[in-house]
Amino acid sequence: MPGDPTEDRIEMQPGGDPVIGAEHAARLLGVPLPRFQEDLRAGRVFSVVERGEGEDAGRMRLTLRWRAAEVRLTVEAATGRVITVERPGPSQAPPPRGR
Repeated sequence: MPGDPTEDRIEMQPGGDPVIGAEHAARLLGVPLPRFQEDLRAGRVFSVVERGEGEDAGRMRLTLRWRAAEVRLTVEAATGRVITVERPGPSQAPPPRGR
C-alpha cells in the first residue's frame, strides 16, 4: 500500500458516495481476491459508511468487514484522500449485529 498513490485515495462518485474496488478492498482486508469476490457475491462482505458531523464534518469513516477481519478508513470526503487506516483487533471490534 505505501508508495502506491492509488491506495492513498478512494474513488468518490459525483454524489459524494465512496467506491472501493474489489481488488483494493481484498488487499486492505488481507484476503485473496478470488475468495473475496466469491464471498462478496454470497453476501458475506459488509461495509458501512459514516459521514462526519461537527468537528468531523468533511470526513467519512468507511468500515469493511469480511468474516472476522475488519478495516476502517477515515477519508477526506471532498477528495477521497485516505487519512487513516485502522485494523481493530478482536477486543476492539464491536459485537456482531443480529442477522
